[in-house]
Amino acid sequence: LKHLLIRLVSMLHAAALADLESGHDGDDNLMAWGYEIIDPDGVDSESIATLKSYEDKVELIFGWVQMTIVDNIKTGVLAIPPPILSRVFQELANGMVAFHNAKKITFIPFPFPYAQTCDCLLMLHWLGVPLGTSQWT
Repeated sequence: LKHLLIRLVSMLHAAALADLESGHDGDDNLMAWGYEIIDPDGVDSESIATLKSYEDKVELIFGWVQMTIVDNIKTGVLAIPPPILSRVFQELANGMVAFHNAKKITFIPFPFPYAQTCDCLLMLHWLGVPLGTSQWT
């Protein structure tokens, strides 16, 4: 169980980074797919094939993590008190909320007029600070 959860969380991290990196176009040549995943051979080949063909990889792996935890609670492998268990699921859900918030940021383009205004103000600051400091010293 512990090894499978570690593998799934490692895959979840890489899939989340790839999803955030790709933005709108689902490019397969992403830096995130080049990151090392902890023992991907430990996950069965049917699951890997399903993952490769699935569109929302992050949600699929997140479901697998939750399913693994629930299945091992039912079998008695995880004997966790209910308050701690609810906190585990709450933290997993908070991570997914943060992922979806980060995904929203990647989809919303930075306003061009705001970027140009920031560049102009930086140039004014770059020119003005040496003049101001030379007058005070």
